[in-house]
Amino acid sequence: MRKVEWISHRGESFDAPENTIRAFQLAMERETDGIETDIHLTADGAVVCIHDSDTGRVGNRKLPVETTPLNELQEVDVSNGMAEFKGEKIPLFRSVLRILRPGRMFFVEVKQNDERLLEAMRREIEEAGVPHDQIVMISFYREMVTASKRIMPSVRTLWLTGFTEENGTFRPTPEETLAFLKEAKADGIDAHALEKVFDADYINALKDAGFYVAVWTVDDAELAERYIAMGVDSITSNRAAKLRSILKGQ
Repeated sequence: MRKVEWISHRGESFDAPENTIRAFQLAMERETDGIETDIHLTADGAVVCIHDSDTGRVGNRKLPVETTPLNELQEVDVSNGMAEFKGEKIPLFRSVLRILRPGRMFFVEVKQNDERLLEAMRREIEEAGVPHDQIVMISFYREMVTASKRIMPSVRTLWLTGFTEENGTFRPTPEETLAFLKEAKADGIDAHALEKVFDADYINALKDAGFYVAVWTVDDAELAERYIAMGVDSITSNRAAKLRSILKGQ
């Protein structure tokens, strides 16, 4: 089976609360190829790792991330119902950078359409001394994809995308994707693993043009195996270590 990078989605989030220090540590302990997180700016300018714009889904209190100061956010327990992890707090991005081991990838989803977040991300990466070739910036926002290549030109930048159906056509089409990636000077795509749309032909069009291809979020071994055969470069999964183990055992 061809080589693929296994990326732990919000850490090893099948076995530990998503986007917590313990989930990221578990990915490092299990030696997956990398981790993925989501970042927001708090009211006082701290960069924190949490997926949603508020703490309600994963926490014991609901607070809006972007209008709440860090000290209040870190009073929230984000163990997300996993009793053995009670007391886990929203981590600072800089704390997760310290956990990252040499050679491991760090996929960072920029959740705000705000260049200040990119600037803060760049500063913290540089202050942590993490080489840029370990970082992958991902975002659904086209503006952030374009801005990332201007602010952090040596950081791999992927357009994060799903697919929507419009009058019987799923968009973005391969042609639309290629046009945007070239316009933005992006390095590739991180696409929803919707197999009926994001198939071998779509992937081959991107690979033939020299782009990196990642898929999210794949927790099924058979689907992962099919995407590996299609030639993707990385697979993001909530149980990345387990899938890797299953497929290596075949």
